[in-house]
Amino acid sequence: MSTPLAALQRRFLDAMLEEAPFTPEVAPADALDVYRASVAANLRSALASAYPVTQRLVGEAFFAEAARQHLRAVPSASGDLHQLGNGFAAFLEGYEPARALPWLGDVARLEWALHESHFAADALPFDFAALARVPPEMHGDIRFALAPPVRLVRSEWPVLAIWEANQPGRDGTPGRDAGPDFIVVERDDFAPRARCVDRDTWLFLEALARGAALAEAGLAFGDAMEERLADALSQGIASGLVGSFAAPDPGT
Repeated sequence: MSTPLAALQRRFLDAMLEEAPFTPEVAPADALDVYRASVAANLRSALASAYPVTQRLVGEAFFAEAARQHLRAVPSASGDLHQLGNGFAAFLEGYEPARALPWLGDVARLEWALHESHFAADALPFDFAALARVPPEMHGDIRFALAPPVRLVRSEWPVLAIWEANQPGRDGTPGRDAGPDFIVVERDDFAPRARCVDRDTWLFLEALARGAALAEAGLAFGDAMEERLADALSQGIASGLVGSFAAPDPGT
């Protein structure tokens, strides 16, 4: 009886990640060793390219083992190596050897946001003419969307300062040691960048990102909604954070 495909694939993955031997019924053992080394090196390299600061913070040996454990626990569902590290931040939060570094998962989350921003589609020009045609009484029901390269990261830790301190040429010492951080990741030409914004602006953008209508998203500003909403929206559009919108159906 032949081995079921799913079980065979699982055994092959375990062998690639050095978790179990693989019998030579499929491939000669020496050829498999060469393939295993190549696959492992490529996967670690792909993760390290997405998470250079995370690797610097924990060291190459720690990172390599964490990467191996992650790849075994959460096999990639995509053939695109650029998608390989999706979920690594969440993995690190539950990774016992990283327990002494409670901010590590959020640093990785910021790195993944920058990685995704880099490979995201370009935003289309904002359709100001279409926006002008929406009747004023329907403005509160408009659903604005963030531009494709924009990502939002929130952390109780000063993760942006940690990330900045571990860029090439820096000695790893953060410029501040307290959070929280409300971070917007955007792309300037082809280079993603991250910056902190105030809490209310971040909550406003986060509401737009999850599909809230403008009136609901404006609640992020609390009592200052009337003063801040129009400016926040106009600045978001002008800066490229807000990329498109869906107008309400006049018939509803």
